[in-house]
Amino acid sequence: MIINRVLQRFRIWISYVALVLTGFVCFAFFRFPLNFMRVRGKVHVPKRGKKVLFVSNHLSMYDSFLIAVAAFFPSIFTRPSRPPVNFAAEENFFTRWYVRILLKLLKTVPVKKGRNDPFLMRKYSEFLEKRNILIFYQGTRSFNLKQIKFGPGYVIANSEEELTVIPVYHEGITRIFSRGGPKTRGIWRWLPRSLFHRTTVSFGPPITFEDLMGIENQRERIEAINERIIYRIEELQAASAGPAAEGSG
Repeated sequence: MIINRVLQRFRIWISYVALVLTGFVCFAFFRFPLNFMRVRGKVHVPKRGKKVLFVSNHLSMYDSFLIAVAAFFPSIFTRPSRPPVNFAAEENFFTRWYVRILLKLLKTVPVKKGRNDPFLMRKYSEFLEKRNILIFYQGTRSFNLKQIKFGPGYVIANSEEELTVIPVYHEGITRIFSRGGPKTRGIWRWLPRSLFHRTTVSFGPPITFEDLMGIENQRERIEAINERIIYRIEELQAASAGPAAEGSG
């Protein structure tokens, strides 16, 4: 019993060390001195580490790291209790042992390639009971903000407990990294194309869905939830061209 507790505590600390080291590297890369990320609406990021669902647009393979740094770094260095953003990653990223170890330490959710996982929504719901999670609502990398998968609406509509849903919009990362695809196979898809660019990550206030939960037809309820998510993301896009919002940092 004591050995199990010691091992469990050890795994927690190893995970935290991996989180901090990864965060430090990402902070140095995305924010300063290699690039110059702007963060808007950070005051909307909850401090608790469970039942928080971040929904964001998706542009590159490195979006998760960009958003995590914007949300909780560098504050996690001085306040270890600040919860990180956990994210989903396709199972093909887990094939190399060193990447698999890192992603497990960062508590990612492995999903089947193309998100063709019949149990994915259940995974998300169970994960949210103890942690927070980041979902790319478009389901794939896309510039079309109106594109949305069934997933976010399903998770919200079927959650047994109320979730805090934070909309996230980001832009500028495609000037640093490739979006991926057939023309960027091999090591080049992982390397930056250029440096010293401005990225912007915007967090909006929590989205409320109480008025939609009374819709009896589940599919209509999910569609209404998804439409509201799109609307809020588009609001953040429109606001991103304006002056820095209060709480930027």
